[in-house]
Amino acid sequence: MPARTRTAVIGGGMAGSAAARKLVRAGRDVVVLEAADGLGGRARSWHRPEIDPDVGINLMYVSFYKLMTELIEEYGLRDDLIKISSNVYISDHGAPRALSSDSPLSLLTYGHVPLRDRLRFLATTLRQVRRKGELDLFDPVKSAPFDDGYSAADWGYRQVSRRGFDFLLRPQIEGFWNFACEEVSAVHARALLAWMGGSGFYVLRNGMEIIAERNTEGAEVRLSHEVTDVRTDGDGVRITAVRDGGAQVTDTFDEVVVATPATIAAKLVAALPERAVTPGTRAFLESQRYEPALSVSYLVDADALPSEAHIVAGGPGDPPLRNMITYPRTVRDERGRSVEKLLVFTYPGRANTRRLLGLTPEQQFAEVTPLLKSLWPTFPTASAEPFQIAERPYGFPIPAPGRYLRSVEVIREQRAPVVFAGDYFNSPTTEAALLSGYRAAETLTNAR
Repeated sequence: MPARTRTAVIGGGMAGSAAARKLVRAGRDVVVLEAADGLGGRARSWHRPEIDPDVGINLMYVSFYKLMTELIEEYGLRDDLIKISSNVYISDHGAPRALSSDSPLSLLTYGHVPLRDRLRFLATTLRQVRRKGELDLFDPVKSAPFDDGYSAADWGYRQVSRRGFDFLLRPQIEGFWNFACEEVSAVHARALLAWMGGSGFYVLRNGMEIIAERNTEGAEVRLSHEVTDVRTDGDGVRITAVRDGGAQVTDTFDEVVVATPATIAAKLVAALPERAVTPGTRAFLESQRYEPALSVSYLVDADALPSEAHIVAGGPGDPPLRNMITYPRTVRDERGRSVEKLLVFTYPGRANTRRLLGLTPEQQFAEVTPLLKSLWPTFPTASAEPFQIAERPYGFPIPAPGRYLRSVEVIREQRAPVVFAGDYFNSPTTEAALLSGYRAAETLTNAR
Protein backbone atom coordinates (compact mmCIF):
# COMPACT_ATOMS: atom_id res chain seq x y z
CA MET A 1 0.00 0.00 0.00
CA PRO A 2 1.58 3.35 -1.04
CA ALA A 3 2.38 5.87 1.66
CA ARG A 4 -0.08 8.74 2.06
CA THR A 5 1.00 12.10 0.74
CA ARG A 6 2.20 14.47 3.46
CA THR A 7 1.14 18.06 2.90
CA ALA A 8 2.12 21.13 4.90
CA VAL A 9 -0.15 24.14 5.02
CA ILE A 10 1.71 27.25 6.16
CA GLY A 11 -0.81 29.59 7.72
CA GLY A 12 -3.99 28.76 9.61
CA GLY A 13 -6.15 31.62 8.38
CA MET A 14 -9.20 31.30 6.17
CA ALA A 15 -7.22 30.42 3.02
CA GLY A 16 -4.98 27.88 4.76
CA SER A 17 -7.83 26.26 6.64
CA ALA A 18 -9.86 25.96 3.42
CA ALA A 19 -6.93 24.24 1.72
CA ALA A 20 -6.51 21.91 4.71
CA ARG A 21 -10.19 20.95 4.58
CA LYS A 22 -9.99 19.95 0.92
CA LEU A 23 -6.69 18.13 1.32
CA VAL A 24 -7.82 16.10 4.33
CA ARG A 25 -10.90 15.03 2.40
CA ALA A 26 -8.66 14.04 -0.51
CA GLY A 27 -6.80 11.62 1.76
CA ARG A 28 -3.69 13.67 2.51
CA ASP A 29 -1.85 13.69 5.83
CA VAL A 30 -2.06 17.41 6.50
CA VAL A 31 -0.02 19.45 8.96
CA VAL A 32 -1.05 23.08 9.52
CA LEU A 33 1.74 25.34 10.74
CA GLU A 34 0.46 28.56 12.33
CA ALA A 35 2.67 31.24 13.87
CA ALA A 36 -0.03 32.53 16.24
CA ASP A 37 -1.47 30.67 19.22
CA GLY A 38 -4.82 30.22 17.51
CA LEU A 39 -6.36 29.73 14.08
CA GLY A 40 -8.21 32.27 11.98
CA GLY A 41 -5.45 34.63 10.85
CA ARG A 42 -6.81 38.09 10.13
CA ALA A 43 -10.34 36.75 10.68
CA ARG A 44 -9.51 35.84 14.28
CA SER A 45 -11.31 37.86 16.93
CA TRP A 46 -10.26 38.76 20.43
CA HIS A 47 -12.38 37.78 23.43
CA ARG A 48 -12.95 39.67 26.69
CA PRO A 49 -14.98 38.11 29.56
CA GLU A 50 -16.21 41.53 30.78
CA ILE A 51 -18.65 41.80 27.87
CA ASP A 52 -21.42 39.62 26.46
CA PRO A 53 -21.04 38.51 23.75
CA ASP A 54 -17.37 38.38 24.73
CA VAL A 55 -16.09 38.66 21.17
CA GLY A 56 -14.41 41.54 19.38
CA ILE A 57 -15.68 41.20 15.83
CA ASN A 58 -13.00 41.47 13.16
CA LEU A 59 -14.79 40.45 9.97
CA MET A 60 -18.40 40.20 8.81
CA TYR A 61 -20.26 37.53 6.90
CA VAL A 62 -22.45 38.79 4.05
CA SER A 63 -25.46 36.85 2.81
CA PHE A 64 -24.11 36.38 -0.73
CA TYR A 65 -20.94 34.61 0.49
CA LYS A 66 -21.65 31.26 -1.17
CA LEU A 67 -18.72 29.19 0.14
CA MET A 68 -19.03 30.48 3.68
CA THR A 69 -22.78 29.90 3.64
CA GLU A 70 -22.13 26.26 2.76
CA LEU A 71 -19.68 25.93 5.68
CA ILE A 72 -22.03 27.64 8.13
CA GLU A 73 -24.79 25.22 7.17
CA GLU A 74 -22.54 22.15 7.29
CA TYR A 75 -21.08 23.08 10.68
CA GLY A 76 -24.47 23.89 12.20
CA LEU A 77 -23.60 27.53 12.85
CA ARG A 78 -26.77 29.11 11.47
CA ASP A 79 -28.07 29.87 14.98
CA ASP A 80 -24.77 31.59 15.83
CA LEU A 81 -25.27 34.25 13.18
CA ILE A 82 -26.17 37.66 14.54
CA LYS A 83 -27.70 40.04 11.99
CA ILE A 84 -26.39 43.56 12.15
CA SER A 85 -27.83 46.71 10.69
CA SER A 86 -26.76 47.91 7.26
CA ASN A 87 -27.12 51.51 8.40
CA VAL A 88 -24.26 53.70 7.26
CA TYR A 89 -23.64 57.29 8.28
CA ILE A 90 -21.32 59.31 6.06
CA SER A 91 -19.68 62.27 7.72
CA ASP A 92 -18.79 65.54 6.00
CA HIS A 93 -16.42 67.30 8.41
CA GLY A 94 -18.35 66.06 11.43
CA ALA A 95 -21.82 66.29 9.90
CA PRO A 96 -23.13 62.70 9.54
CA ARG A 97 -25.97 61.77 7.18
CA ALA A 98 -27.62 58.33 7.03
CA LEU A 99 -27.25 56.22 3.88
CA SER A 100 -28.50 52.63 4.03
CA SER A 101 -27.00 50.21 1.52
CA ASP A 102 -30.35 48.51 0.91
CA SER A 103 -32.75 51.46 0.88
CA PRO A 104 -33.32 53.47 -2.33
CA LEU A 105 -35.39 55.89 -0.24
CA SER A 106 -32.33 56.55 1.92
CA LEU A 107 -30.39 57.44 -1.21
CA LEU A 108 -33.09 59.84 -2.37
CA THR A 109 -33.07 61.69 0.95
CA TYR A 110 -29.29 61.67 1.39
CA GLY A 111 -28.22 65.29 1.65
CA HIS A 112 -24.46 65.35 1.12
CA VAL A 113 -24.71 65.36 -2.69
CA PRO A 114 -27.13 66.92 -5.23
CA LEU A 115 -30.14 64.93 -6.42
CA ARG A 116 -28.64 64.65 -9.91
CA ASP A 117 -25.66 62.74 -8.52
CA ARG A 118 -27.87 60.48 -6.45
CA LEU A 119 -29.93 59.54 -9.48
CA ARG A 120 -26.80 58.96 -11.59
CA PHE A 121 -25.35 56.81 -8.82
CA LEU A 122 -28.55 54.75 -8.64
CA ALA A 123 -28.51 54.25 -12.42
CA THR A 124 -24.83 53.25 -12.32
CA THR A 125 -25.55 50.75 -9.54
CA LEU A 126 -28.40 49.17 -11.49
CA ARG A 127 -26.14 48.76 -14.54
CA GLN A 128 -23.59 46.90 -12.42
CA VAL A 129 -26.29 44.73 -10.82
CA ARG A 130 -27.35 43.56 -14.28
CA ARG A 131 -23.77 42.27 -14.76
CA LYS A 132 -23.56 40.35 -11.48
CA GLY A 133 -22.61 37.13 -13.20
CA GLU A 134 -19.51 38.75 -14.69
CA LEU A 135 -18.45 41.19 -11.97
CA ASP A 136 -17.32 38.77 -9.30
CA LEU A 137 -16.09 40.21 -6.01
CA PHE A 138 -14.18 37.02 -5.16
CA ASP A 139 -13.11 35.19 -8.33
CA PRO A 140 -10.41 36.91 -10.41
CA VAL A 141 -10.94 34.45 -13.26
CA LYS A 142 -14.37 36.00 -13.81
CA SER A 143 -13.52 39.61 -13.08
CA ALA A 144 -10.13 39.84 -14.84
CA PRO A 145 -11.58 40.63 -18.30
CA PHE A 146 -12.90 43.91 -16.83
CA ASP A 147 -9.56 44.90 -15.29
CA ASP A 148 -8.83 47.59 -17.86
CA GLY A 149 -6.10 49.43 -15.96
CA TYR A 150 -8.40 52.11 -14.56
CA SER A 151 -8.69 52.76 -10.85
CA ALA A 152 -11.92 52.92 -8.88
CA ALA A 153 -11.52 56.71 -8.75
CA ASP A 154 -10.92 56.94 -12.52
CA TRP A 155 -14.10 54.97 -13.16
CA GLY A 156 -16.20 56.61 -10.47
CA TYR A 157 -15.47 60.16 -11.58
CA ARG A 158 -16.85 59.24 -15.01
CA GLN A 159 -20.14 58.09 -13.47
CA VAL A 160 -20.92 60.99 -11.13
CA SER A 161 -19.39 64.32 -10.15
CA ARG A 162 -16.30 64.40 -7.96
CA ARG A 163 -18.36 65.26 -4.91
CA GLY A 164 -20.86 62.56 -5.84
CA PHE A 165 -18.13 59.94 -5.93
CA ASP A 166 -16.38 61.22 -2.79
CA PHE A 167 -19.57 61.10 -0.72
CA LEU A 168 -21.32 58.07 -2.24
CA LEU A 169 -18.94 55.35 -3.41
CA ARG A 170 -15.57 56.32 -1.97
CA PRO A 171 -16.78 56.04 1.68
CA GLN A 172 -18.22 52.59 1.03
CA ILE A 173 -14.90 51.31 -0.36
CA GLU A 174 -12.43 53.08 1.90
CA GLY A 175 -14.64 52.80 4.97
CA PHE A 176 -14.60 49.01 4.80
CA TRP A 177 -11.07 48.40 3.50
CA ASN A 178 -9.12 51.59 4.26
CA PHE A 179 -7.24 51.59 0.95
CA ALA A 180 -7.41 54.55 -1.41
CA CYS A 181 -9.76 54.42 -4.40
CA GLU A 182 -6.93 55.84 -6.53
CA GLU A 183 -4.96 52.65 -5.83
CA VAL A 184 -7.55 49.90 -6.45
CA SER A 185 -8.92 48.53 -9.68
CA ALA A 186 -12.22 49.78 -11.05
CA VAL A 187 -13.38 46.15 -11.04
CA HIS A 188 -13.42 46.23 -7.25
CA ALA A 189 -15.80 49.21 -7.19
CA ARG A 190 -18.04 47.80 -9.90
CA ALA A 191 -18.33 44.39 -8.24
CA LEU A 192 -19.07 46.04 -4.91
CA LEU A 193 -21.99 47.94 -6.44
CA ALA A 194 -23.22 44.82 -8.21
CA TRP A 195 -23.42 42.73 -5.07
CA MET A 196 -23.80 44.82 -1.93
CA GLY A 197 -27.26 46.32 -2.35
CA GLY A 198 -29.95 44.49 -0.37
CA SER A 199 -27.45 42.09 1.23
CA GLY A 200 -27.66 40.94 4.84
CA PHE A 201 -24.69 41.56 7.15
CA TYR A 202 -23.90 39.19 10.01
CA VAL A 203 -21.27 38.31 12.58
CA LEU A 204 -20.69 34.93 14.18
CA ARG A 205 -21.42 35.05 17.88
CA ASN A 206 -18.14 33.37 18.85
CA GLY A 207 -15.98 34.88 16.14
CA MET A 208 -15.06 33.94 12.59
CA GLU A 209 -12.21 31.74 13.76
CA ILE A 210 -14.67 28.92 14.42
CA ILE A 211 -14.77 28.38 10.64
CA ALA A 212 -10.99 27.91 10.50
CA GLU A 213 -11.08 25.59 13.50
CA ARG A 214 -13.74 23.38 11.96
CA ASN A 215 -12.04 23.45 8.54
CA THR A 216 -8.84 21.99 9.98
CA GLU A 217 -10.48 19.03 11.70
CA GLY A 218 -8.62 15.89 10.66
CA ALA A 219 -5.35 17.78 10.19
CA GLU A 220 -2.49 18.03 12.65
CA VAL A 221 -2.43 21.64 13.82
CA ARG A 222 0.84 23.03 15.15
CA LEU A 223 0.17 26.39 16.76
CA SER A 224 2.92 28.85 17.72
CA HIS A 225 5.07 27.46 14.91
CA GLU A 226 6.50 30.31 12.84
CA VAL A 227 7.90 29.02 9.56
CA THR A 228 11.23 30.65 8.75
CA ASP A 229 12.51 28.71 5.74
CA VAL A 230 11.18 26.58 2.87
CA ARG A 231 13.58 24.60 0.65
CA THR A 232 13.46 21.70 -1.75
CA ASP A 233 14.83 18.42 -0.42
CA GLY A 234 15.08 15.83 -3.18
CA ASP A 235 11.52 15.29 -4.37
CA GLY A 236 10.14 16.85 -1.19
CA VAL A 237 10.02 20.20 0.55
CA ARG A 238 11.90 20.86 3.80
CA ILE A 239 10.27 23.33 6.17
CA THR A 240 11.93 24.92 9.17
CA ALA A 241 9.84 26.51 11.90
CA VAL A 242 10.55 28.11 15.26
CA ARG A 243 8.26 27.07 18.09
CA ASP A 244 7.12 29.28 20.92
CA GLY A 245 10.12 29.31 23.23
CA GLY A 246 12.71 29.38 20.46
CA ALA A 247 13.18 25.70 19.61
CA GLN A 248 13.76 25.06 15.91
CA VAL A 249 11.87 22.25 14.17
CA THR A 250 12.55 20.87 10.70
CA ASP A 251 10.24 18.53 8.80
CA THR A 252 9.99 17.30 5.21
CA PHE A 253 6.77 17.09 3.22
CA ASP A 254 5.74 15.94 -0.23
CA GLU A 255 4.04 19.24 -0.99
CA VAL A 256 3.12 22.56 0.59
CA VAL A 257 0.45 25.24 0.47
CA VAL A 258 1.82 28.65 1.44
CA ALA A 259 -1.18 30.54 2.82
CA THR A 260 0.39 33.61 4.38
CA PRO A 261 0.27 37.25 3.27
CA ALA A 262 1.97 37.56 -0.10
CA THR A 263 5.01 39.48 1.11
CA ILE A 264 5.68 36.88 3.81
CA ALA A 265 5.20 34.08 1.27
CA ALA A 266 7.78 35.72 -1.03
CA LYS A 267 10.36 35.74 1.75
CA LEU A 268 9.64 32.14 2.79
CA VAL A 269 10.16 30.74 -0.71
CA ALA A 270 13.10 32.95 -1.66
CA ALA A 271 15.48 29.96 -1.69
CA LEU A 272 13.28 27.76 -3.87
CA PRO A 273 14.41 27.13 -7.46
CA GLU A 274 12.54 28.37 -10.53
CA ARG A 275 11.06 24.93 -11.14
CA ALA A 276 9.21 25.26 -7.82
CA VAL A 277 8.24 28.95 -8.00
CA THR A 278 8.07 30.59 -11.40
CA PRO A 279 9.49 34.10 -11.92
CA GLY A 280 5.97 35.38 -12.60
CA THR A 281 4.65 34.01 -9.33
CA ARG A 282 7.61 35.35 -7.41
CA ALA A 283 7.17 38.82 -8.91
CA PHE A 284 3.44 38.70 -8.16
CA LEU A 285 4.08 37.91 -4.49
CA GLU A 286 6.85 40.48 -4.08
CA SER A 287 4.86 43.29 -5.66
CA GLN A 288 1.72 42.90 -3.55
CA ARG A 289 1.17 45.94 -1.33
CA TYR A 290 -0.86 45.99 1.89
CA GLU A 291 -2.70 48.65 3.80
CA PRO A 292 -2.30 47.94 7.54
CA ALA A 293 -5.24 48.13 9.92
CA LEU A 294 -5.50 49.38 13.48
CA SER A 295 -8.68 48.84 15.50
CA VAL A 296 -9.02 50.99 18.62
CA SER A 297 -12.16 50.18 20.61
CA TYR A 298 -14.06 51.89 23.41
CA LEU A 299 -17.07 51.21 25.65
CA VAL A 300 -19.62 54.04 25.76
CA ASP A 301 -23.16 54.51 27.07
CA ALA A 302 -25.80 52.75 24.98
CA ASP A 303 -27.51 55.99 23.93
CA ALA A 304 -24.32 57.86 23.01
CA LEU A 305 -24.31 56.79 19.34
CA PRO A 306 -26.56 54.88 16.94
CA SER A 307 -26.47 51.14 17.64
CA GLU A 308 -25.13 48.76 14.99
CA ALA A 309 -24.03 51.61 12.79
CA HIS A 310 -21.11 52.09 10.43
CA ILE A 311 -19.97 55.73 10.57
CA VAL A 312 -17.59 56.65 7.76
CA ALA A 313 -15.66 59.75 6.75
CA GLY A 314 -16.68 61.10 3.36
CA GLY A 315 -14.68 63.28 1.01
CA PRO A 316 -11.37 62.94 -0.83
CA GLY A 317 -8.02 62.51 0.85
CA ASP A 318 -6.99 60.61 3.94
CA PRO A 319 -9.00 61.63 7.03
CA PRO A 320 -7.53 61.46 10.55
CA LEU A 321 -10.20 58.89 11.50
CA ARG A 322 -11.63 56.72 8.76
CA ASN A 323 -14.59 55.01 10.40
CA MET A 324 -16.24 53.63 13.52
CA ILE A 325 -18.59 50.67 14.00
CA THR A 326 -20.93 50.28 16.98
CA TYR A 327 -22.14 47.01 18.51
CA PRO A 328 -24.37 46.57 21.58
CA ARG A 329 -22.80 44.72 24.50
CA THR A 330 -23.84 43.82 28.04
CA VAL A 331 -21.24 44.72 30.66
CA ARG A 332 -21.06 43.77 34.34
CA ASP A 333 -20.42 46.78 36.54
CA GLU A 334 -18.49 46.79 39.82
CA ARG A 335 -21.62 45.58 41.65
CA GLY A 336 -22.21 42.72 39.22
CA ARG A 337 -25.20 44.38 37.59
CA SER A 338 -25.82 44.13 33.85
CA VAL A 339 -25.38 47.44 32.02
CA GLU A 340 -26.10 47.96 28.34
CA LYS A 341 -23.20 49.59 26.51
CA LEU A 342 -21.93 50.13 22.99
CA LEU A 343 -18.62 48.63 21.94
CA VAL A 344 -17.24 51.12 19.42
CA PHE A 345 -14.50 50.06 17.02
CA THR A 346 -12.63 53.00 15.52
CA TYR A 347 -10.12 52.93 12.67
CA PRO A 348 -7.64 55.75 12.00
CA GLY A 349 -6.92 56.92 8.47
CA ARG A 350 -4.05 55.48 6.47
CA ALA A 351 -1.31 57.87 7.54
CA ASN A 352 -2.32 57.75 11.20
CA THR A 353 -2.53 53.96 11.13
CA ARG A 354 1.02 53.64 9.85
CA ARG A 355 2.24 56.19 12.38
CA LEU A 356 0.52 54.50 15.34
CA LEU A 357 1.43 50.86 14.62
CA GLY A 358 3.88 49.55 17.19
CA LEU A 359 3.24 52.23 19.80
CA THR A 360 2.07 51.22 23.26
CA PRO A 361 -1.72 50.88 23.76
CA GLU A 362 -1.62 53.90 26.06
CA GLN A 363 -0.03 56.00 23.32
CA GLN A 364 -2.46 54.72 20.71
CA PHE A 365 -5.52 55.52 22.85
CA ALA A 366 -4.10 58.94 23.66
CA GLU A 367 -3.63 59.72 19.97
CA VAL A 368 -6.98 58.36 18.73
CA THR A 369 -9.35 59.65 21.43
CA PRO A 370 -9.14 63.34 20.36
CA LEU A 371 -10.02 62.26 16.79
CA LEU A 372 -13.37 60.65 17.69
CA LYS A 373 -15.37 63.85 17.42
CA SER A 374 -14.18 64.35 13.84
CA LEU A 375 -16.66 61.64 12.81
CA TRP A 376 -19.34 62.09 15.48
CA PRO A 377 -19.24 65.55 17.07
CA THR A 378 -21.10 64.47 20.22
CA PHE A 379 -18.91 61.43 20.87
CA PRO A 380 -18.55 61.24 24.70
CA THR A 381 -14.75 61.28 24.80
CA ALA A 382 -14.68 62.24 28.49
CA SER A 383 -16.61 59.15 29.61
CA ALA A 384 -15.50 56.69 26.90
CA GLU A 385 -13.63 53.71 28.36
CA PRO A 386 -10.60 52.62 26.29
CA PHE A 387 -11.09 48.90 25.85
CA GLN A 388 -9.08 46.92 23.30
CA ILE A 389 -6.62 47.41 20.46
CA ALA A 390 -5.93 45.06 17.55
CA GLU A 391 -3.13 45.57 15.03
CA ARG A 392 -3.09 44.03 11.55
CA PRO A 393 0.19 44.89 9.77
CA TYR A 394 -1.11 43.02 6.71
CA GLY A 395 -4.67 44.26 6.98
CA PHE A 396 -5.80 44.71 3.39
CA PRO A 397 -4.07 43.50 0.21
CA ILE A 398 -4.52 46.28 -2.35
CA PRO A 399 -6.16 45.02 -5.59
CA ALA A 400 -4.34 47.49 -7.81
CA PRO A 401 -5.35 48.10 -11.45
CA GLY A 402 -4.06 45.21 -13.53
CA ARG A 403 -3.73 42.99 -10.46
CA TYR A 404 -6.68 40.77 -11.42
CA LEU A 405 -5.07 39.94 -14.77
CA ARG A 406 -1.79 39.01 -13.09
CA SER A 407 -3.65 36.98 -10.49
CA VAL A 408 -5.22 34.79 -13.18
CA GLU A 409 -1.82 34.21 -14.77
CA VAL A 410 -0.41 33.03 -11.43
CA ILE A 411 -3.42 30.79 -10.74
CA ARG A 412 -2.91 29.09 -14.10
CA GLU A 413 0.81 28.51 -13.58
CA GLN A 414 0.56 27.11 -10.05
CA ARG A 415 1.92 23.60 -9.81
CA ALA A 416 3.04 21.01 -7.28
CA PRO A 417 4.86 20.73 -4.99
CA VAL A 418 4.50 24.40 -3.90
CA VAL A 419 1.30 26.37 -4.34
CA PHE A 420 -0.05 29.59 -2.85
CA ALA A 421 -3.34 30.75 -1.36
CA GLY A 422 -4.61 34.03 0.04
CA ASP A 423 -7.14 36.79 -0.35
CA TYR A 424 -4.54 38.77 -2.30
CA PHE A 425 -5.57 36.78 -5.37
CA ASN A 426 -8.69 38.93 -5.58
CA SER A 427 -10.13 40.93 -2.66
CA PRO A 428 -9.68 41.15 1.13
CA THR A 429 -12.70 39.05 2.08
CA THR A 430 -13.08 35.72 3.81
CA GLU A 431 -14.94 34.40 0.77
CA ALA A 432 -12.05 35.19 -1.58
CA ALA A 433 -9.63 33.58 0.88
CA LEU A 434 -11.71 30.39 1.01
CA LEU A 435 -11.87 30.21 -2.78
CA SER A 436 -8.10 30.60 -3.11
CA GLY A 437 -7.54 27.84 -0.54
CA TYR A 438 -9.84 25.47 -2.37
CA ARG A 439 -8.09 26.21 -5.67
CA ALA A 440 -4.64 25.63 -4.20
CA ALA A 441 -5.73 22.26 -2.81
CA GLU A 442 -7.27 21.25 -6.14
CA THR A 443 -4.01 22.07 -7.92
CA LEU A 444 -2.17 19.63 -5.65
CA THR A 445 -4.76 16.85 -5.75
CA ASN A 446 -5.07 17.06 -9.55
CA ALA A 447 -1.28 16.74 -9.88
CA ARG A 448 -1.11 13.30 -8.26
